Amino acid sequence: MADGDSEIEHSVYASSFADPADVRRFRRCKAAGFSDEYCFRLGDNGIGCWGDDVTGDEPACALPPEDMEEKFGSIDAAKHAPVLVSTDTHSVTCILKDRMPHRWNIHNGALIDLNPAACAALNLTPPVMTRVTWRWAT
Repeated sequence: MADGDSEIEHSVYASSFADPADVRRFRRCKAAGFSDEYCFRLGDNGIGCWGDDVTGDEPACALPPEDMEEKFGSIDAAKHAPVLVSTDTHSVTCILKDRMPHRWNIHNGALIDLNPAACAALNLTPPVMTRVTWRWAT
């Protein structure tokens, strides 16, 4: 863990995940008999990589594994780390409850995902694709 990591601000695009429409798309896909892998291309199951419900009232986010490993040494060590996310007008501390694909597998340009509660705190309405800054709040 490098000194000063919590002070590094990352200016990136944020997308949203696990909003009600996203979860409905995933569930319809699963009900039709498709695999999780296929259904994740269409929506989200609302459950983070550590088993957390990400659809609730607590602001949560997901980051690529590289960001977790760079700061904490492993994905598991990053579990529930606080992440400060800001727009031009609002900020919220999110709890890291999920992981995104590796950076090289991200095709929409977003390098952080925000759950509905995080979007609400930032005055955003899912689905979103917007510029934010984030930094570790630890």
